[in-house]
Amino acid sequence: MIKKMLIFIWLFSLLISLSTPVLSEVGIYAQDIDARLEYDNNVTKQRLHKDYQDGIIWRLYTGFGIRDLIPIKNLETDAKYTLGMRDVNTTNDEDYNSHEVEFKIKAGNKLSINEVFKVWNSQSDLFNFRDNAFEASFGQSFGKRTTLYLSYKGEQKWFQNKVPEVQARNYYYHQLGINLHHAVSEDFKVQLGYIDQIKTYNRRPIDFKYGRPVVLDGVQIDRQKIIVFGFYASVFNNTSLFLSDQIIKSDSNSRVFEFSGNRTQIIILSNPFQKFWAELTYQLVAYNIGAYQTPDLGYELSETRTDDQSGIKIGLTYDVSDQVSLKVNYEHLKNTVFFTKDFYESNTASIGMKIKF
Repeated sequence: MIKKMLIFIWLFSLLISLSTPVLSEVGIYAQDIDARLEYDNNVTKQRLHKDYQDGIIWRLYTGFGIRDLIPIKNLETDAKYTLGMRDVNTTNDEDYNSHEVEFKIKAGNKLSINEVFKVWNSQSDLFNFRDNAFEASFGQSFGKRTTLYLSYKGEQKWFQNKVPEVQARNYYYHQLGINLHHAVSEDFKVQLGYIDQIKTYNRRPIDFKYGRPVVLDGVQIDRQKIIVFGFYASVFNNTSLFLSDQIIKSDSNSRVFEFSGNRTQIIILSNPFQKFWAELTYQLVAYNIGAYQTPDLGYELSETRTDDQSGIKIGLTYDVSDQVSLKVNYEHLKNTVFFTKDFYESNTASIGMKIKF
């Protein structure tokens, strides 16, 4: 219903724009061109070092947009198309192109609506998918320092390959959130929030008897409850610190997907010299899994197994001019989520350029 309403609004506004002089106020613009060359020592994300395959990757992101598509006073609209391309010199299976259409509506500082439709075309048919996400947020200020945000988000993702194992990854979810932002001072701001998400997969749930998996009737339904805490602090010499921590509890009718844990992200952003920016990001995800899978023993129950994902990213940006920026990035990622067998390490370094219009 929501999708049909947004399509109707878009078509209606386009009709108005084409049939009145307001068309002259519509702004068509080009998105930034973001191009870079990247080296990855483990392109295919293999577990063992002997299976690592390195590669040079070429990435490009660009597109165009249309501002003020709906001619209503105090209403901001933005519709844009983004093209993404990736090419790996050592394997065609990791190549892809993506097409993304995004539509935003913003009414003052209180109401915002955002819908994104994405098509992912990969050389490997296992990863071709379509994704549609809708998000609405409403904000209410209490004084000059405190703002409360209520939000809803819904998303549906479906893969094009008809193999049952691939189709089992199709899902949709609904999510409600509440966030409180408070400025203790101009240089220190805090956030406290709560998220409740229900996700339904296109696969049957699994239980365990005598250490073996038993397939149940129905579909897998996961519910995540997340407490969010974060803060922003302006530290020194044009340097800012961002910290976000999520405490997660996931309940599922498929026991292998029950877990609890934390997601922590720390970002340091610094502008020590004119036209030069440095960004350091550290992320740690740690879960206590109720069950995991081993290659030879099948599924086993565990109350102490901790799976995690950690990563560090360093980014340097130099503004050659108001339109051109040079970028250098390095990222190390370690993924040890045993219950899905997705454990690997990778190191990535890239150099690129962003051209602004």
